[in-house]
Amino acid sequence: MGNGKGHKTARMIRMFFGPVAALVLTLALLLPFRAQGVSAASKIILSVETDAKSAAQGNIVTVRVVADNMPGITEFGPVILSYEADEAEYISFSQGKDISGNFVFVETQEKGKITVSAEDQNVRKSETDPDLYEVEPFRSDNKVTLFMVSLRVKPESSGNLNIRIENTGVFKNDSGEKADVVKGAFVSLPISATNISKDATLAFLSLKDVYITPDFNPNITDYSATVERAVTEVQVTATANNMFASVVIENNKNLQVGMNVIIIDITAQDGETKMRYTVHITRKESYVPDNATLVDAAGKTYTFLDIPENITVPEGFVQTMRVINGYSVQTYARDGVASVLLYLFDGTNPPAFYFYNPTGKTVTAYDPDNTIIRTSKILKISALPENIQVPAGFVAATYDTGRIVLKGYADKNSNFICFLVDENGIGDFYIYNPENGSFQLYRPADRRPEILYKYMFEVFLIIAIIEAVSLIITVYMVRKIISDKANPRPKRV
Repeated sequence: MGNGKGHKTARMIRMFFGPVAALVLTLALLLPFRAQGVSAASKIILSVETDAKSAAQGNIVTVRVVADNMPGITEFGPVILSYEADEAEYISFSQGKDISGNFVFVETQEKGKITVSAEDQNVRKSETDPDLYEVEPFRSDNKVTLFMVSLRVKPESSGNLNIRIENTGVFKNDSGEKADVVKGAFVSLPISATNISKDATLAFLSLKDVYITPDFNPNITDYSATVERAVTEVQVTATANNMFASVVIENNKNLQVGMNVIIIDITAQDGETKMRYTVHITRKESYVPDNATLVDAAGKTYTFLDIPENITVPEGFVQTMRVINGYSVQTYARDGVASVLLYLFDGTNPPAFYFYNPTGKTVTAYDPDNTIIRTSKILKISALPENIQVPAGFVAATYDTGRIVLKGYADKNSNFICFLVDENGIGDFYIYNPENGSFQLYRPADRRPEILYKYMFEVFLIIAIIEAVSLIITVYMVRKIISDKANPRPKRV
């Protein structure tokens, strides 16, 4: 009886906790990734590896510094890699591809030592929940290449080339928790003597600011790449594996629109062994990068387009390439004018020229018959707003500049003004100078000093007249008194 109750109770517990456990497991799978620290038990083995079996005199040896795992590390270093400076010389450093998109590296060299530190600057915690990551740290349970170093064996070297980790540095996460890092394998390559090298391979091949595909491999001789229409020359870096081999680079200048073939010929030290590497590089027909757009200060989006041939541009503007909104695009610019002309499509109206001001990020349609170009700003003729009054003494008039007919106002002295609006929508009256065709802000002359002087003159004139009259009267009275005393009238008896 007791056993029956026990089994019944156990079944009830399983019936209750079974769904609960399934629910907990489901929620655990659905919940966002939670921040995981580097536990005290985390261990990283740091090793040096290479595919080379020996180090031939004059040749380049490339080694990899690898970690057997990466448990959420966001910062490491300084890792110090040492080698015999008498046996080899430093050639280059490169980041490991596994983490190159995450970590920013700092690398320095001194004789026989290379010091490397790195920090993952992309990791970001959630603003609402500090236990969540918006951008997770790099994690891997497998071996990860941190960085690679290339050394060239000196011609007089002998014995072994030893490359080892001298200092592992500190590996920690964004909370400051540290992993236990230990030194692993190192590289010791026997240095082989070569009388005359038959090596005609490249150790490195790269194009400045241009990606080649596939990734460089000394055994792959054909590559492809694409450059923008504005690029007519690329800088090629080609380093022979053997220091005594010669390298000749051709066709990397004066690139034509369409397909070009850059040739890199290597001749080994023996003078007979040769290899040719080629890069099939396509120069785009369009000056506009793919999907290049511009968003102005008001949030409106424009699409960059190639500027048609034989199009009329304002006087003084010349074609050039500028970086606008992160894109290198074709523009027209003039010295002293901040705004540049861009050929854009606003999504509604036909493609046309627009003035773009990089400071205010404003976009203004260019109308040859309605646009005034000043050194500091672009102005457009505009109708006078209802709340703005025409300055006193001016009446409606037109003025033919020889290029455009201006609508504005003139006074009796033939001064001509018109109402213009700048790229920021601020309007004002500008006076036209026919001698040099320029426009300057119009400000009515301040006649207050003139009026004041006139008033003071009139006041002083009146005072002077009054004083003169008073003086005349005074003189008359004095003379009369003196005369009366000198010639007194006889008294009547």
